[in-house]
Amino acid sequence: MTHRDRLGLFMFLLFVMTSGTWAAPPLFVVSPKGNDAWQGHLLEPNADSTDGPFATIARAQRAVRESGGGTGLQQGASVYVRGGVYCLPEPLRFGKEDSGVANAPVVWQAYNGEKVRFVGGVLVGGFAPFRDAIVQCPLEIAAPPGQLFFNGERQTLARWPNKAADGLPGGEWAFVKARAATEPEQSFIYAGDRPAQWSSTEGLDISIWPNYNWWQTITPVAGLDSATHTLRLAQKLPYTIEPGRRYFLQNILAELDTPGEWYYSAAEKRLYFWPPSDVAQGETIVPILENAVVLEGAMHLNFIGFRIEGTRGDGIVSRDSRECLIAKSTVTNTGGYGIAVRGGNAVRVIGNDIFGTGQGGIILIGGDRKTLAIGGHEAVNNHVHHFGALFQTYMTGVDVQGVGNKVAHNLIHDAPHIGILLTGNDHLIEYNEIHHVCLQGADNGGFYMGRDWTQRGNVLRYNKFHDIYGFGLSGAGADANGVYHYESPHQAWGVYLDDCSSGTTIEGNIFYRVPLCGVMIGGGRDNRVTNNVFVDCIPALHIDARWDAYCWDVMNERLQAMNYTQPPYSERYPDLLKMGPDPRCPANNRFEKNIITYTADDFRGLSTVKPGSNTAVVYDFDAFDPLTTVIGENVIFHPEQEVRVAWRAYKDAPGATTLTWAEWQEKGFDKKSRLADPKFFDAPNDDYRLRRESPALELGFKPIPADQIGLYHDEFRASAPPALDTRREGMAYKDYPIPAP
Repeated sequence: MTHRDRLGLFMFLLFVMTSGTWAAPPLFVVSPKGNDAWQGHLLEPNADSTDGPFATIARAQRAVRESGGGTGLQQGASVYVRGGVYCLPEPLRFGKEDSGVANAPVVWQAYNGEKVRFVGGVLVGGFAPFRDAIVQCPLEIAAPPGQLFFNGERQTLARWPNKAADGLPGGEWAFVKARAATEPEQSFIYAGDRPAQWSSTEGLDISIWPNYNWWQTITPVAGLDSATHTLRLAQKLPYTIEPGRRYFLQNILAELDTPGEWYYSAAEKRLYFWPPSDVAQGETIVPILENAVVLEGAMHLNFIGFRIEGTRGDGIVSRDSRECLIAKSTVTNTGGYGIAVRGGNAVRVIGNDIFGTGQGGIILIGGDRKTLAIGGHEAVNNHVHHFGALFQTYMTGVDVQGVGNKVAHNLIHDAPHIGILLTGNDHLIEYNEIHHVCLQGADNGGFYMGRDWTQRGNVLRYNKFHDIYGFGLSGAGADANGVYHYESPHQAWGVYLDDCSSGTTIEGNIFYRVPLCGVMIGGGRDNRVTNNVFVDCIPALHIDARWDAYCWDVMNERLQAMNYTQPPYSERYPDLLKMGPDPRCPANNRFEKNIITYTADDFRGLSTVKPGSNTAVVYDFDAFDPLTTVIGENVIFHPEQEVRVAWRAYKDAPGATTLTWAEWQEKGFDKKSRLADPKFFDAPNDDYRLRRESPALELGFKPIPADQIGLYHDEFRASAPPALDTRREGMAYKDYPIPAP
């Protein structure tokens, strides 16, 4: 212990002992050098090893509870945890008896920035040779682990085809040969004879995109018929399994043939592993616990500065807790989300680094949609990246649900699907930066919500959405030559208000290099898109109407479930009372005071950037309501090329008409808009601030606080914010031809 540490602790304890009128919060210390028989107040063992810190979290927790008499601590408490690896025999559970009060929380904190690792698994050793470079060891665990980590990196469950860095995004794939004649949601015909080489299919799983580019799952395989080449899944999927769709099979000992692959035999209770480097010199972790940290009904409890890793499910879970803080922590190598807040009020998730998860980053669920009581949860200043390693669709950087929660200043990137997914009302999404998401899927976006007229009052402001391209199968089948074409960019958009999302404000955001569409309004009403910047988004705005066979029964059920004609909905969202006899009409959307610049003219977005000729449009309306839609006071710059609009009015015959700019203005739109250079400060370096002479300022455009978007450094930031990623790949069309299996 340094002199400064000793002096600081001495002064704190002196204050505790001499305070007469106020009971100071107790302080405890946990250290790998500790002993649970000691008092637990010192940072290190004393000179004669008769006293010092505790050795276990459980002992410190008991001491905290005893200080509060089992009902919580009115004076709060502090627990410092010294650096080291703590393999947890069970989750750390905190409840009412571990709680503090307002202005006097119970604080659990890594001491002085030391690296404290809470591991929800076991460190595996004692490997012996098996064959080739594969090693093996006995491992007695209750259930197959599903994951293995070596030196902090996720390893690959033995699979076919092998994962590869090149080829299609996500590695190499096999492809469905033909649709099964019976049970097409559960069976398909595969190509080749590879499965016939496997002596055992114990525990065989499939990871599959069965039909559409927006849905993937992992499920057990029920059976393989090598005579008919039929593979049957253990569960029925919501979609039929169609030819040309990608899949791989995993958990196959016979396919353990590449460095980094592993396999666990439940029958033998034995782990097989081909380590990428010397296994004796590395650290091998097999997850055991579902969660590492669980807050259950806790109040005023702060959890700061730890590294959470190696769980089967979510790393940290908060259930029905209030006014708690989860901050400055690193959560990685989980099977589920990094941090999941489910219920309760005012739980803050601040300054954490979350990556390498099997599903997503952060879940925030709080508030009551029926009463519009707010949740007040916050996800602020978190760096969430490289998630969705196992389940890849609708596993998002932040999933916010309920009413009145905030998602702000987060950096979200490098993920197979959506950046932020929203369900509910009155959420605030601000100052976030989202890029390089939707890397393995399509029909999604940097931000996504959908399928409920009553989910209103949500605000997206001062965010950056950039380098969002999408990937997927082009068309429904093979071309005339029997070739399936996967492509990128493909059907990914910046903000996706899907399936009649309504009453959303999109203001002061910056969209760049989102080539297929900046803001996609899919059948929704009463949306306001104002004061945004769109660069190389073709189109900047899309509006359509949903089709007759759309699930209008579900929409109506959700509308009626909220009693929208009565308070609080009738008062909070009066536009719901104006939906009239035809709520299917995408009415009352507004697009005003925006800046749009785009250079390419050889494609019309939404689906692909595959080159055509002179097809670009600034807006794509197929269809919209020209009687109630307001579009004007925008600045549009398409250098030395014609500005066009794709037009189809609601209830018109299918097929949009391309209008010239003059024809568009003749219909009454963009009358006060200007076709002019907006005068960005430094567009080549993605600086879209405006010069003083910008015509947009003359039209009332309000400068966007771009310098405040994204991460910021403070005492709760887990690591220094990374340098801005200005990668440019992805705009060019990429074709991945796959011959019919």
